[in-house]
Amino acid sequence: MQIGTHQITKGQMIIVGVIVIIVLLLGSVFLGILPGSRPIKSPRVTLEFWGLFDSVATWQPVFDAYKKNNGNISFNYVQMNPNTYEQDLVEALASGKTPDIIMFRSSWLPKHGNKISPLPETLMTLRTFQDTFPDVATVDFVRQPAGRIYALPVWTDVLTMFYNKDLFNTAGIASPPKTWDDFIKAVQKLSAKDKFGNLTKSGAAIGAAGNVDNAADILSLLMLQSGVKMISDDGAKAAFDNGESALRFYTDFSNPKSGAYAWNDKMPNSFDAFTSGQTAIIFDYAVNIPRVKQKAPNLQLGIAAVPQLAGATKIVNYADFWGYSVPAMSKNSEAAWNFLAFLTSQDMNKYFSSTVLRPASRRDVLSEEQSSPDFGVFAENILSATNWYRVDPSAIDKIFKDMINAVVLGNAKPADAISDAADRVTSLMKKQ
Repeated sequence: MQIGTHQITKGQMIIVGVIVIIVLLLGSVFLGILPGSRPIKSPRVTLEFWGLFDSVATWQPVFDAYKKNNGNISFNYVQMNPNTYEQDLVEALASGKTPDIIMFRSSWLPKHGNKISPLPETLMTLRTFQDTFPDVATVDFVRQPAGRIYALPVWTDVLTMFYNKDLFNTAGIASPPKTWDDFIKAVQKLSAKDKFGNLTKSGAAIGAAGNVDNAADILSLLMLQSGVKMISDDGAKAAFDNGESALRFYTDFSNPKSGAYAWNDKMPNSFDAFTSGQTAIIFDYAVNIPRVKQKAPNLQLGIAAVPQLAGATKIVNYADFWGYSVPAMSKNSEAAWNFLAFLTSQDMNKYFSSTVLRPASRRDVLSEEQSSPDFGVFAENILSATNWYRVDPSAIDKIFKDMINAVVLGNAKPADAISDAADRVTSLMKKQ
């Protein structure tokens, strides 16, 4: 071979080639990229995980599955008290004692979104998120207009109608009501009064506030089904003050002068009344099915979709569930988000549905669950579920209960009660 005026022999070419190979091999050893060699280990990390409803025994198989390919990750799982969880979390974040993974309620983004970190876009794009999960997950966990994702759902939940099959059979009701008009007719058959007009048997736990679980959710659902806009387009104030008809409909079930009368504030708590056979219908979420079965193992539990408005062209349901997120102050944010992305896999979704008996979060798994006797109602209804932007969910729940009580106790007319409630919610929004 001739290069300019210098000639390289075949032997010299061989020597040069050997030197190049040696240099590459040495470089690969120092860089840790030699084929077949073990990659450089990342630091060992222990993720502190705050959960709520499930014990460490439920989570341990998930941790073990993840550690097969992530041996450097360990978990410290802490099962928190649901009754004090929000306050415990706020205090921990304020003190700097930050867990790495938390449960994040679907209504919390307006109030607590500034305390958590967004999901890295390298793990999941917004388009993939929207293609993977029901629309309500985008409503709850994506902050617009930036389109950043702040929590990932592993399971979902939607308000449904729990009914006592034995009481329905005794009343001659062959199937649960599909419209609110039919609901009233069913309640009339299921309720009974003495000669003084006092309730002796309740058809449904609806109409009051203090002793009806999920009262604010039920009323919100009625408003949304009626087409009520809950907040203004600019997000600056409440706009549900035109929902008087929904409020009147709800409170009629606690009005002794109404044909729908089926409940009052002297009844026991709705859950207790249902499990003891004192009422035939309550509105609740899948997360409480195990409680029903534990407290009343012989109750013939039926689960049906919440009624809709007669002639409605759009089905509207109401969702409330939990996702998983990473606090902004976590020192292990990358490792925590990687684990949460793992939780959204199809296999993990199926595991949680079958193990903890809650509806899945992935569309493909929900599609399979629609034929399930346990999850079919939830799997169908979560696809048409929504909720609304609540700047402070617990405070707004109280405002809605106060609004209901004002009407039930005769302290205000529905129009005045709802106007006052809207003003109070607007004041909360201005303080944000």
